[in-house]
Amino acid sequence: MDSNINLYRRNGKSVYIKMPEFNELAYVKELWSDKKNIGDTGEIYSFSRDKWEMFYKKMVYPTDGKNFYCLVYTLENEPIGEVSFHGYNSATKVARINLKIHYNFRRKGYGEEALRLLLEYYFLQFGGQAIIDTVQSEEAKLLMKKLGFEAINSYKSHWTFKLTKKTFLEGNLNSKKVVAILEYNDYHIIERNLPFEIFSKANDILKEEYFSFYYLSVKDIENNLEIKKIRPNFLFIPGGKGINKILDNKEVLLYISEVYKECDYITSFSNGLHLFKDLSNIEGIMIPKAKWKIENTIETNKSFVDNGKIMISSNLIGHIELCLCIIKKALGDDISKEVAKEIGYCVDK
Repeated sequence: MDSNINLYRRNGKSVYIKMPEFNELAYVKELWSDKKNIGDTGEIYSFSRDKWEMFYKKMVYPTDGKNFYCLVYTLENEPIGEVSFHGYNSATKVARINLKIHYNFRRKGYGEEALRLLLEYYFLQFGGQAIIDTVQSEEAKLLMKKLGFEAINSYKSHWTFKLTKKTFLEGNLNSKKVVAILEYNDYHIIERNLPFEIFSKANDILKEEYFSFYYLSVKDIENNLEIKKIRPNFLFIPGGKGINKILDNKEVLLYISEVYKECDYITSFSNGLHLFKDLSNIEGIMIPKAKWKIENTIETNKSFVDNGKIMISSNLIGHIELCLCIIKKALGDDISKEVAKEIGYCVDK
């Protein structure tokens, strides 16, 4: 198989999902061969090597356009399961979902986060409008309900659940968010101010302070213990001429690293991405094709890239799209479109 293909990756807080390399199907073979991984409702499957190529072409690369398959990894890069959708219908924009976590790694929240990462990709990038799954165990039913799925049918011990894009995106409405923006000498003034301007529009539309704001200066991070205790949901790193002067600032890099572990999203504008260079688990993420680069990443011809927990943009249009994407994830499509309209940004869909 081609070893130079770009394998999709999406980062989370405790796990990440990634399309497997061909030789990683050996793990899939192991996963499917143990009844303890399958559970009482499924059967083990003999995934011999002669079946790998057909599976890989259909589910991973180049795919038939109806299926999407990833392995689930810990932040230490250990595979612990699989997550996928399959049977996508381009007319109804509906697919079925699949999740399987190795029995040694269950009840740690890994499955829930892996599903959320897949659903973000499915609804926000792939273009799906609804997804369904049929489950039997009480544990699976509870997970479906926790993620916002609604039961639409039942037969004997089988329950079918459905989740729409609208319901998924509106799932966080009751949870207010903290937005933090890094400040340093000689930052780009537009990039520093843009998140406040855009997220404030969402507050105005909601008629409440759903987003609160903190400006974190390098001096405060170095000297103010209270400031360092702030753990924002979203951290914005603007670009600027002064970014090179803090690339080796241990206090700043440590703070960013600690926030990265706990936040929902960490973002960078233009050359702000250089502060990501020492973050863990960034190998293989996508970055916009621009003059600013970091090692072991994949360049793409987009001005904004959503890698799950890590979001990166390279120009003003990309910065706006990044902010609107976070608002969409936090508040749903409708609010995101209203904000876009308020700032005069044209949304195609």
